[in-house]
Amino acid sequence: MKSNNNFNILIVDDEKFNIELAAAYLSEDGYNLSFATNAVSAIAGVYRHKIDLILLDINMPEKDGFEVCEILKSDSRTKDIPIIFLTAQTDINYISRAFEVGGIDYINKPFNGIELKIRVKTHLQSVAYLEEIKNKQSKLAQLSITDPLTKLHNSFFFDSQIKNYQHSGGNFWVIYLKINNFEKINQLYGFYGANKIIRLFAKILNEATQSNAIVAKLYGVSFGILLKNYDKSSIKAVGRNISSEFSKNIALHKTIQYSIVYLNVTPELTIPTLYKKLQTHLELIEQDSYMNNSFIQ
Repeated sequence: MKSNNNFNILIVDDEKFNIELAAAYLSEDGYNLSFATNAVSAIAGVYRHKIDLILLDINMPEKDGFEVCEILKSDSRTKDIPIIFLTAQTDINYISRAFEVGGIDYINKPFNGIELKIRVKTHLQSVAYLEEIKNKQSKLAQLSITDPLTKLHNSFFFDSQIKNYQHSGGNFWVIYLKINNFEKINQLYGFYGANKIIRLFAKILNEATQSNAIVAKLYGVSFGILLKNYDKSSIKAVGRNISSEFSKNIALHKTIQYSIVYLNVTPELTIPTLYKKLQTHLELIEQDSYMNNSFIQ
């Protein structure tokens, strides 16, 4: 949970006395405070700083608090900032309007310091909880598309991107790689040693490909690379770059060999058929000791 000094509160009121009074109470709790005396500076302040909560006076010249609130709530960048209205009005229609435009609460003027601090704390706690939930959801979403061993994308994400590329049209390639005879590597180096080799190979693939490439660990010790809008000569260059980076790691180069297959994907090619084609050509490579790569026509 965030501490108070990590929260930024904007106090907006055309009466400086009201700003000073609210600031005196809230500074006791260690919040970071900023101030505005009109709508223009208030809106500018929200876009200039990361604001966690706004205390907003309703009765201001030119644009009132209702208008400021409507502007902020109509913008995706600021719509989630909670707004507590400050008002001397007690009419129910007036208060209802505050909630209709997107206010989360209101405090009557002249406000009580204890009430102000409690309401601010309550809403900031809600902000913190929501932020924590969003962060956890983001991490879970990332985990769902990440291979836990190599930290590359996983097969689920790779397949979904193939479908997206096919749907959007255009030319794209799948480069399919597999470490050869990995059963022997597993027997020789054991579980942890073999995993270390996989991670190192994955790192080389990731570093040897272009930034716009999608690199994934697929099944077992097979890997995939997606590249869009590349011609055949450029794809060959990618393969040469992978080979070059691989050969630089002398220890790994002496330990393993890999096979590589290139497939230019067409829109009508289904995922199962795609993998069948790749696997068939990979098996042909493995049967021919003089061959370690293949372009599928």
